[in-house]
Amino acid sequence: MPTIEVGGVTNSTGNGSKPLSFNGDKLQLNFGLTVLAKNPNLLPIYVSDMNATAYYPDPLGTANAYPVGGGFLPYQELPKYSDFSFIFPFSIVYDPMTDPDQIILNDLADKCGLTGSEPQDLTIAYTIQVTARVLFVSVHPTIMSQSTFPCPIQNNTVL
Repeated sequence: MPTIEVGGVTNSTGNGSKPLSFNGDKLQLNFGLTVLAKNPNLLPIYVSDMNATAYYPDPLGTANAYPVGGGFLPYQELPKYSDFSFIFPFSIVYDPMTDPDQIILNDLADKCGLTGSEPQDLTIAYTIQVTARVLFVSVHPTIMSQSTFPCPIQNNTVL
């Protein structure tokens, strides 16, 4: 059975985008998630249309979560009998219209160490929809999980 896990954050976005960008009034942090995949099978696995939506937990402790970005990877082969890693392009998008009281912005600034506090890891929940194909059989699983990783910006620099 293949396994896939997020191994960490890298400053490479895997798609050539700039680490920090603005789109209108939205701030976008672009980075890559290093994905570690193990395929112990005799056949390669072909994944396509990996579409992730990221959710930021409510800093006030309610059960709410706010969509804050995601990522897309059109295609990746997982070679047979392999321990393999690849970069999944990912973005956190801050939209002030969905955070009128700046609760998420303040929490991100604190956790990234931009307010003078010690940097902390970010925990992001995500949903990934993917197509996986082996030979002529395709499946369309939806993966729901969360990952914890260092903030991609710290001390006014992008990692």
